[in-house]
Amino acid sequence: MIGIATSVGFAHAAEEASSTEKIEITGSSIKRRANQGSLPVQVMTKEEISRSGATSTEQLLASISAISSAGGTTNSTGAGSSTYGLSSISLRGLDSDRTLVLVNGRRVAAFAGGGGATVNVNSIPLSAIERVEVLKDGASGVYGSDAIAGVVNFILSKNFKGIELGAQAGQATRDGGGDSEKYSIVAGFGSMDDHGFNITVAGSYEKEDVLKARDREFAKSGNVLPYFTNGATGQGNIEGVWENGDRHPTLWGTSPASGYGNPAAVGGKCASIQMFNAGTTSKGGPYCAYDSAPDVGLVPDRELTNFAANFSAKLGDNFSFFGDALWSESVVKQSYQANPIRNSFLVTDSLFAAQGVDAALLMKPTNPNYHIAADYLNSIGAGALVGQTLAVTSRTLGFGGRKGEDKSEQSRLVAGLRGNFASQDFEVAYSVNKSETNSRVTGGYFSQVAYAKIINDTNSWNPWAPDGIGNASVLSALKGAAYVGPSLNAESTSDVFDGKISGDLFDLGDRPVQYAAGFQHRKEEYVTRPSAALETGDIAGLGGSVPPVNRDRNVRAFFGEVVVPVLSNLEANLSIRNDRYNDVGSANNYKASLRWNPTRAFMVRASAGTGFRAPTLTDLWQPQSLGTSEQFTYKNPKDGKVYEDVQVNSLTGGNPNLRPEESDQSSIGFQFSPSSKFTIGVDLWNVKVEDILSTPSAQETVSGFLKGDSAYAGKVTLDANGDVQSIIQTLANVGSAKVSGVDLDLSYRDSFSFGRIEVALNGTYMSKFDQTSPGGFLSHKVGTIVEPDGNPVLDADEGGVVLRWKHALSANWSTGPWAAGITQNFYKRYQAGNDLNGDQVYVPSQAIYDLSLAYSGVKGLKLGLGVKNLFDRDPPIFVPVSNQFQYGYDISLYDPRARFVYLNASYKFF
Repeated sequence: MIGIATSVGFAHAAEEASSTEKIEITGSSIKRRANQGSLPVQVMTKEEISRSGATSTEQLLASISAISSAGGTTNSTGAGSSTYGLSSISLRGLDSDRTLVLVNGRRVAAFAGGGGATVNVNSIPLSAIERVEVLKDGASGVYGSDAIAGVVNFILSKNFKGIELGAQAGQATRDGGGDSEKYSIVAGFGSMDDHGFNITVAGSYEKEDVLKARDREFAKSGNVLPYFTNGATGQGNIEGVWENGDRHPTLWGTSPASGYGNPAAVGGKCASIQMFNAGTTSKGGPYCAYDSAPDVGLVPDRELTNFAANFSAKLGDNFSFFGDALWSESVVKQSYQANPIRNSFLVTDSLFAAQGVDAALLMKPTNPNYHIAADYLNSIGAGALVGQTLAVTSRTLGFGGRKGEDKSEQSRLVAGLRGNFASQDFEVAYSVNKSETNSRVTGGYFSQVAYAKIINDTNSWNPWAPDGIGNASVLSALKGAAYVGPSLNAESTSDVFDGKISGDLFDLGDRPVQYAAGFQHRKEEYVTRPSAALETGDIAGLGGSVPPVNRDRNVRAFFGEVVVPVLSNLEANLSIRNDRYNDVGSANNYKASLRWNPTRAFMVRASAGTGFRAPTLTDLWQPQSLGTSEQFTYKNPKDGKVYEDVQVNSLTGGNPNLRPEESDQSSIGFQFSPSSKFTIGVDLWNVKVEDILSTPSAQETVSGFLKGDSAYAGKVTLDANGDVQSIIQTLANVGSAKVSGVDLDLSYRDSFSFGRIEVALNGTYMSKFDQTSPGGFLSHKVGTIVEPDGNPVLDADEGGVVLRWKHALSANWSTGPWAAGITQNFYKRYQAGNDLNGDQVYVPSQAIYDLSLAYSGVKGLKLGLGVKNLFDRDPPIFVPVSNQFQYGYDISLYDPRARFVYLNASYKFF
C-alpha cells in the first residue's frame, strides 16, 4: 500500500475534529480530545486509502502489519470449498472470529454464509470509508464478545459538502485477467453550523475479472518436483471388488494410491485420458491422478454494488438526531475443477440406500470393455479380481468444471438521539443489521445417485476412453443427472438497542474525573435454508448433507468506564463490562490502562484486560452430518507408506456443550517525539486464549491420532490394512494459545526546497505463537506451518503462516499539486511444508514495491497513477500442508495478478 497507516498511542482519529474538540475514539466510550488516548490505535486515512490502489476493502487491510497472517478466507482461497464469497480479516493471526469489526463504532451482522462471528469486510464499500481505526489490543471490557485480538472500526464519510465523482481502472501487465474497475459518487448536503443538518450519501460499483491459474506460470500446475505433486482423484483407477452391494472386505483399496491401479497408466499413458502418471499403488499397480491446478480460479469474478449514508440534524441547542444506513450486494462467481467420484464420496449420500443404487461406479464382467481391466489385472498379478464386478473412479470431465454464484447482501440501519443534559453527554440508538447469502450452482454439478445409476444400468461405459465415457448414448443420458439451481440461503440478523451517558464526575486537582456508563440489548438470529438438493447431500461437489438451522438468542450487557487523572502527567483508565447470554451464561471482563507523560516528548502506555468469545449460534446448533473431509496426508502405521491428498468420510457439526473462550491480554509501550519531525512508537503485547473454539482440521485430527495424542482418541477409524476410513471433526473447545510480539512505528517528516518528505515504517515482530492441543501437545507456530517432524502445526488451515516479521516502509514526496510515493511491503522467510523427499522447504524473505503518482493542480480534480508489485516479482515456491486448491504460491501473502497498474480520477463539484 502506498502511504501506510499511522499508528499512534493516542488514536489520532478524527480528521474532521479540531485539537480541542472532544470525540469518541476506538477502544473507549468516553469523549475526549484526539491526543488523549492510552491505547495503540493504527489509523488509515482517506488520502492513504486513495493512494493504496486497493480494489477491495480486503486488499486495503492486507497492508496492516498486525495482520501477521491472512487469518481469514479471501475470495480466491474459496476454490474447492464453499465460502460463499466471504472475505475476512484477522489480527495477530488469531482468526477472524476473534477480531471484532465495527462500522461507525457499532456492530454489523456476521456473514450469513460463514455461520460464525466473522464479518465480510468486502461488503463495506471502499469508496464510502473516511478512515479505518485498528485497535491492536483486546477490548472485550468495552465491546464484549469477539474482541480478543482487537478491533477494526470503519468510519464512513460524513459532514461532506458538495458532490464528488470518482473512477478507477486497473489492469495486470501479464495476460489472463484480474482487471478491475470502480465507479463512485459521494454527495453531501447541508451544514450543521449553517443549516442545522447534514446528509452524506455514497454509492459505488466495483468489478474484478476472473484470473485462472492456467494464466500464471507459477500456478498452472500442481506438479513441481521435488516440491509437490497433485494427487487429486483421477479417471479410471480400479478401487477393488464390489460384492453384494458393498466393498469386498479384503480386495479393496481405500484411496487411489492404495487401490489396484489403472490400465491407462501402463507405459506412462495417463495423458491419454487427460490425467498424469502418479506412481505405483501399495498393491503394485501404476495409477493416474488429475492435475486440478490449471482449472482453479486465483481471482474470482466479483461485483459489488453498495450504498451508504450518514445523517445528522439538530433538535434545539443541546440535542441532535443521527442515523446511518449501509446496503451492499456482492456477487462472486467461482469456477474450479471437475467433480471426482469414488466410493468414499458416495457412501455419505443416503439416497443410494433409499433407491437401492450401488454407491460406486461399476465395471461388470458383462461390460464390453471389461477385457481392458481383466488384461491389466492379470498383468500386475491381481488375477483374483478378474471375473468379478469392479469399482472404478471417475473425474467427470464431460460435465466440465464446477461453477457457482454467491450473492450476498449486507444491510444496516441505525437511528438515534444524542445530546447534552445537565452537563452530561448521552446517546441512545437502535440498529437493525442483516446479512443474507444466496448461493447457487450454475454448471458442472449433478446428482450422484442419478449419475451412478446411469453408469451402472447401461453397463457400457469405458473409463479408459479419451473422454472417460467412450459411449455417445451414455454421455447423452448422463446430461439428465445435471443439477443447476440453488444450494443455500442463509440469514444472519442482529438487532441492537444501546444507550450510554458520559461526562465529568468531579475534579481531582485541576482536572476532571471522567466516566461513561451504558447498556446494550442485542437479539441475534441465524437461519439457513439449504435447498432440497443440498440437504440430501446428493449433489456432487457440495459436500455432505447440510441440515437447516433456525436459532436465536438474547444478549444483555452493562458497562462502565472511568478515567482518573492520578497526577498531572499520569492518567488511569478502567472499564468493566458484564455480558449475559441466555444460552451460554454470563461473562465479566475488564480493561485497565495507564498513560504517563514524564515530558511533552515522551509518553509511556500500558494496559491489561480480559476477553471472551461466546460460541455462535451455529457453533452450538449446527446439526452434525457425515460428509467428505478436506485433503490430508498420513503415513500408514502398518505398511509405513505415505499417502497424500487423501479424502475420507468426516462427521462435522456443532456442539451444544461448548464453553466460551476466555483470554487475558496486556501491553506496554512508549512513544517518543524528540521533535515535530520525528516520532517512534514501540509496543510489547501478550495475549493468552483458553478453551479455544475450533473445528480440528482433517490433518490435525489424523496426525494427532497417529501420534497417540489422547485428545484425538476415537476420532479416527482405520481399516484392517491401516488405512484411514473415517474421522470425526465436530467443533470443540480445543486447547489454548499464548501469543506475543512487538509493534514498531517510526515516522519522519520535513520540508525542503524541493518539497515535503514523509517516511514511515510500520512493522510487527511476532516473538511467540504457542498453541497447545487438548492432549497437551505444544505447537510453536511462529515462522512455520510445520512441526520439526514435518506434520502441520495446529490450526494450520486457519489462514496461513504466522510471520516472524512483517513491515511496510513508505516514502512520500509532495510539492505544490504533485505527490509521489513508494512503499516496500516485506515479510521474513518462513518454513513451508516438507518436499516430496521429506526435506525442509523455506519460503525466502520477499519485498514487494508499490509506486504512486498524484496530481491535483486543477480545482476539484484529483488524478492518480500507481503500480503494485513494481518489479513484477513472482512468488517463491510454497508447499502447503492444508486444503489449498491453488498450487505454487502462498495465497495468503501474494497477489496472483503480479504487477498491477491502476489509474484513478475524481472530480468534486463545490
